[in-house]
Amino acid sequence: MIFHRPADLGFEPELRFICDSWVASYRDADTSGIIQVGDWYPVMIPQVIKILAKEDVRATVAYETSNPDRGSQAYGFIVADTVAAPALVYYVFVKSACRRGGVARGLFAAIGIDPTQRFNYVCSTPMAGLLRRKVPMAKWTPKLGRYPKHERRNA
Repeated sequence: MIFHRPADLGFEPELRFICDSWVASYRDADTSGIIQVGDWYPVMIPQVIKILAKEDVRATVAYETSNPDRGSQAYGFIVADTVAAPALVYYVFVKSACRRGGVARGLFAAIGIDPTQRFNYVCSTPMAGLLRRKVPMAKWTPKLGRYPKHERRNA
């Protein structure tokens, strides 16, 4: 059975799962910028860690409790600022084998975002494009993820 809980970013395997999954799955997106592929991981992993450390940003993981290895039981995660209005989703990731099981829908619910309602998102991937009909009011606003909240109105 799949459950959801706040990510334990102090638990190194869980932090690594979030960072590595995010960075690896975003690397080949057309929207990922011009960072050279040889520099991708050394540049992007610290950026993800900075995002996770932002005030009001929370990470929630989907996990399988029947797996005794806490380091490998995560199926996916969502990283979002739900204090922002509308909510700002930085990234959603679900392992490919779990993508038809409602894991993403459960992650949205667990963090308090209705995917059928308005929210902004920072990172766009080919998968986000395929799922567009499931998030009809979502707006891609990558600049909102780059600026501190107090500077966003000028972004």
